[in-house]
This record gives sequence, structure tokens and C-alpha cells, in this order.
Amino acid sequence: MVNHIKHLARLARRKILNKVKWFIGIIYLILGTPGFRSHIIAFVFHEIGNSPREHARLTNTYCTNENFSKQIDLLTKNFKFIDPRNNTNWVDLTGCLLTFDDGYLGALEAAKTLEVLKIPSIHFVNLETIYGQFNSSALSHFKSLNSEGDFNWFKSTPLIMKRTLSHLSSSDREDLQEFSGPYMNPVQLSELNSLEYTTLGDHFLNHWYAESLTDTETLENLSRNAEGFTEKNLIHPFFAAPHGSISNRKIELISKQGYDVFFSGTSWMKIANSCVIPRIDMNNSISSKASLFGAIAILVLRSKRKFKGLR
Repeated sequence: MVNHIKHLARLARRKILNKVKWFIGIIYLILGTPGFRSHIIAFVFHEIGNSPREHARLTNTYCTNENFSKQIDLLTKNFKFIDPRNNTNWVDLTGCLLTFDDGYLGALEAAKTLEVLKIPSIHFVNLETIYGQFNSSALSHFKSLNSEGDFNWFKSTPLIMKRTLSHLSSSDREDLQEFSGPYMNPVQLSELNSLEYTTLGDHFLNHWYAESLTDTETLENLSRNAEGFTEKNLIHPFFAAPHGSISNRKIELISKQGYDVFFSGTSWMKIANSCVIPRIDMNNSISSKASLFGAIAILVLRSKRKFKGLR
């Protein structure tokens, strides 16, 4: 009952925020979209499909097939797509970059669509999930729903995951399997990587919350450092922080491992020798030019406010 009330409250809040986003987009378009072409604009997708499982549905991290097609059409009409494969200075270009997180099976089908359209994309995957391990954040979400406790992303760590799994029954594990995903398996990941316009990036071995990891855990869970995964050699030195959150100190730590582009936060910046690029979450709330540019306007405003705060 408590979780149901919380869910209804979240839905109401989303509807209000979506209307605000649309209104901001109208104003931003009228003003001539100031700051629109100052930086690369990165977008992040998660699950793509008409029947998302509960984890993606409740966290609003999915797009229906129809809305995904509409979003790609909007982006095609308003942006030049950036291709990280063919230009070493791509982070300094203006245009848009498509990214996908978590390795959902629906993202493979989306990539095939983009392949036909010759639109490049970066896919940030969790190799443990690809090999059948549970998604750590989905586990935390699942547990909170069943216990009516608070759902906290920061509980997504290896130690907490191990402890939580040890208390799950076989039936619970089956329910969790149906609650999250579906994710790609190794064969499907290989198929994704074989596409000409697709690049693979690092999202940790599992969907850990970066700021809850020790430095040792952080380094051990970088896919390019991972032992026992042949796919580690396919991962480019691009890192997307799960939940979009990672401190500057952790970015410096990871950059020493050869990573040079990070996707995180709400501001474009340089840290050490690495570039940090914020992203806009593409879900079903973005379905028109006004809502698209509303999301862009909010990102530009947040970035300027953060930059002023750092001065």
C-alpha cells in the first residue's frame, strides 16, 4: 500500500515536470535556443520496446518503439550526428551523440535500426549482467518494493548485493529475473559489436553506484581491467557513470587507467586529461520538439549554474 501511494505520487510529479519541460521548450525555441550549439549534446537511452519489465517501467527508463522512432526523427531534423569512430577530436564537435546504457536486449534492436540509418551510437554495458548476473540496481529496487522500504541507488555495491542475494529464495530469484532486463547475452553483445556504427563503452562490471565503492572496488570493476572477460578488449576508453553520478576525484582515479571521456553530471568540463559530458535521459516524456528542447534548455541552465558555482 505504501509503495503504491509512492508510485502514484511519482507519476503525478512526472506529469507536472513533463508539462514544465514542454513549456520551457516553447520559451527556449522562441528565444532562439541560446547555448544550443556551444557543446556536444549527448542523449542516453535504456530499454527500447513496447512491453518493458517492471524495473524499467517504474524507473521510467524506457521508450516505446513508436516514440523511439519519433525521437530519432526529431534528432535527425535538428542535429548533425557525431561519430566517435572516425574523429579523434569528436568531443570538441557540436551536434548530438546517441548513447545506450545497461545492455538491454531492446538496445540491440534499436542499434540495428540505427545501422540502417547510418547513425552511430555508444553502448555502455555491464559485463556481469551480460553473463547472467543480476543487475545490482534492479536488485536494490526489487528488494525495496518487496519490503516497502526506501529505494536508494547508493546501496548498489558488491558487498550489499552479495548479502541481499544470500537471503533470496529460488522463487525470489525467478521473480527478480522477470522484474529486470531482458539484457543481452554474450552472443548478442558480439552481434551488437559487429555493427559498423556501434561502439562499446564501460559502465562498470555491474550497475554499481560509484560513490559507494572504495577506490580498490572502483578499479577492480572497470571492464577494461576485468579478468575472465574476453569482451574487455572490445571496450573503448569511454566511461558512463551508473545513475549519472561520479565525483571529480573518482574521475581522476579512473582516468589514470587510460579512460579519456566520461559521461556524468550536468556540466561539460575537463578533469585532468579527460573530458566530461553530461547527458539527457531519453524516455517517453520526450515526444515533441518542445519537450526535446525543454530538456536541452534545462541542461544548459544547470551547466551554467554549476559553472558559476565553481568560480
